Amino acid sequence: MENSRESGALAAVIIITIIVSILSGILAWNLIEPQSFWGGVGFIIMWGVFSKLGHYLAMFIAGIFS
Repeated sequence: MENSRESGALAAVIIITIIVSILSGILAWNLIEPQSFWGGVGFIIMWGVFSKLGHYLAMFIAGIFS
């Protein structure tokens, strides 16, 4: 029973990680809208920042519920 519970938690973490990464990429793209090389560099940097903030927020929320 405990093994299936851990597997379910791992699957939830993987799904949340994918969702946070995709949503942060969409948010960064909408804010930066890269038109040049430096715009692309800025997009990648902002995507990383938003992704990290989203993952910290998800960990904080998970810590509250656990």
